[in-house]
Amino acid sequence: MKKNSLKSIDVISPSLGRRFSGINASMHTVIPEQTKLTNIAGLGFNLHKDKIPVISFNNFLFGCWRDKWRIWHARRNVDMVVGIIFRYVFRYKIKLLFTSASQRQHSWFTKFCYHKMDAVIATTKSGGEFLECEYDVVYHGVNTDKFFPRVKNIKQKKIGFINRIRKQKGAEDFVEAMIKVFSSNPNSDWIAELYGETTPKHKEFEEKLKSKIKAANLEDKIVFKGFVEFNSIPDIYRTCDVVVCLSHVEGFGLPCLEAMASRAAVVATRTGVWKEIIKQGENGYLVDAESPDQVAEKLETLITNDSLREKIAQNGYELVTSKYKIENEAQGIQKVYDRLLNQKNAK
Repeated sequence: MKKNSLKSIDVISPSLGRRFSGINASMHTVIPEQTKLTNIAGLGFNLHKDKIPVISFNNFLFGCWRDKWRIWHARRNVDMVVGIIFRYVFRYKIKLLFTSASQRQHSWFTKFCYHKMDAVIATTKSGGEFLECEYDVVYHGVNTDKFFPRVKNIKQKKIGFINRIRKQKGAEDFVEAMIKVFSSNPNSDWIAELYGETTPKHKEFEEKLKSKIKAANLEDKIVFKGFVEFNSIPDIYRTCDVVVCLSHVEGFGLPCLEAMASRAAVVATRTGVWKEIIKQGENGYLVDAESPDQVAEKLETLITNDSLREKIAQNGYELVTSKYKIENEAQGIQKVYDRLLNQKNAK
C-alpha cells in the first residue's frame, strides 16, 4: 500500500486468530459498509483482499506509528493483547476498542484486557450485562442486498435447519421435533432439510440422528443435505418457508436475522439476540434450548396455519429490514469511532 494511502487510514481492524470463524464472516460483512463512512483496513489472517481493504504488518508497523491517532478495533483477546502492546510498549497512537459478542462471564484475562480499552461495544444488551465496564450496544446487521425474499413461489413447503451438525447447535432437537410433527401429520406435504457440515468428530452423532429418522420411516421427509458453500446460504434461505435456530448457546445469532430478512418464519431458542428481538407469536417463536417438544408444537402451528405463518414471516422481515440492516451496524460503530477520535487525550 502506498504511503499516502496509509496515512489516510483512520481505523485498523485486526484479525489475528489463525482460524476462520464467525468473527471473520462478520468483518467481511460490515467492513465494506464501513468503507462508506471511514477509511478502514483489515490486518492479519483470513481476510479476503477482494472483499475488504487490507494492509500488511509491515505497512502498519512502519506506516502507522505516530503521525496521527487511529482506532484499533479488536474482536478477540489476541487482538486486544497486540493492541495493548502497540499502545503501551511501543507508544503507537491508537485508541483501543473491543467488540464483545460473548453471552457468558469473561475470564480474568479478558477482563484485564478490556479494562485497558478506550471503549467497548457489546453486540446485545444481554451480552453487555456480563461486562464490568461501560459499553455501547451495537447490534450486528444483515446485508439485505444478499438476504432478501424469493421472487417466485415454490410449491414445495420446507423447514430448514442451517448450521453445523452437532448437539450444541440443536440438530438432535430439530430431528426429534420433526419426527414428532410428521408422525402427527402423516399426510403433510412439507419436508425438513438440514444444511451444514459434519466434522469427523461429530460423524457418529449424525449417524445416530439418521438412525432415528430411519426408524420412524421418514427418510424421504427429513434429509441431510451436507456442507454448503457460504455464498450459497442466501439462496437456501429463499427456498425455506420456516427456519429453525436451535443453538443451546449463541453469542449473537445472525442466521436467524438472515432468515427473517429472507421472509421465512423463525423458531429460535432463548439465547443470543433472538430473545431480545423476537416477540412470541408476532414475528417468530421462542422455545427453550433442548426442548424438542416445544419446537414441535411451534412448527406444527406454523405448517398448519398458512395465514399465521405468512403474517409472522412478514413481521420478521419488516423488523430486520428497518432496524437490523448492515447499514445500522456500520453507523452505530461509526458513532463510537467518532467519539474516540474526537477525544483530546487517550488513556
